[in-house]
Amino acid sequence: MIGSGRASTVSVWRAGLFALLSAAILALLAALMTPPPPPEPRLASIPPMHTNRSVEPSFVHHFGKKHDEENWYKSNFHYPNSGHPAWQAILIHFKKDRLELEVRRRKVADKKIAGAEYQRRGFYHYGRYEVVMRAAPGSGTVSAMFTHTHGQFGDPHDEIDIEFLGKDLTRLHANYFTNGREHGGIYIPLGFDASKEVHLYAFEWEPGAIRWYVDDRLVHTATPADMPIPKAPGRLIVHLWSGTPEQYDWHGEPTFRNGARARFYCLSYQAAGDRAEQCSDSYDPRNFRN
Repeated sequence: MIGSGRASTVSVWRAGLFALLSAAILALLAALMTPPPPPEPRLASIPPMHTNRSVEPSFVHHFGKKHDEENWYKSNFHYPNSGHPAWQAILIHFKKDRLELEVRRRKVADKKIAGAEYQRRGFYHYGRYEVVMRAAPGSGTVSAMFTHTHGQFGDPHDEIDIEFLGKDLTRLHANYFTNGREHGGIYIPLGFDASKEVHLYAFEWEPGAIRWYVDDRLVHTATPADMPIPKAPGRLIVHLWSGTPEQYDWHGEPTFRNGARARFYCLSYQAAGDRAEQCSDSYDPRNFRN
């Protein structure tokens, strides 16, 4: 009986060892057969952007499925000595019905944060801009849609913003710059958390006014009495980022979950005097209710 027990123990031990070796061999084969992940694209120190200043026509773009190289540009660069993060193309994700931009704590060059930025090619001017989106959750995030140009490109710094700041996602942060002069924060109560619901946001840009909208409801108007209205055609951009300690008072301490994402479903530009299709023509809030 004793000898039989020892033999049984040895058999069990051998069977277990064989199973472990088999599993290790299978894991090794799987690793060898799995292609390595693609290398991260090398970051440029300045953005190699299209510099043609001709103004583009109206468009509507429903995000999803794949990158449109002809009309869109994936930012993959960093501005040294700036408050912005490194922009990494690998943090831009295409889903069936939306675009997702991601922000991560990741050291890239002299940056400690990596964010995502997606740009419409060309320049855009007076008209109505619409976006259907859900902001990223978490203090320290900045989810935005805006027009922008800057002295880096030989232009004045003109900019119009729709932004959501992670420290308080129940408010829309509107702002604009004219020839380098900043209006300053305009905080608009929403009545909901922009990171938990999908909504349609818009601004209308005219020579004498900028008007911001939430779900087609006018929420704020800026006129030259506040500050001169921007004049320079700008790039049209959506992005997600987090800044440096100097910006924590503005967007909040960066306590966001690593890999937080903002979702964008539609972006449109209707040139002044045009009646082209917009995001609002097909937007139905019932399609986004849980």
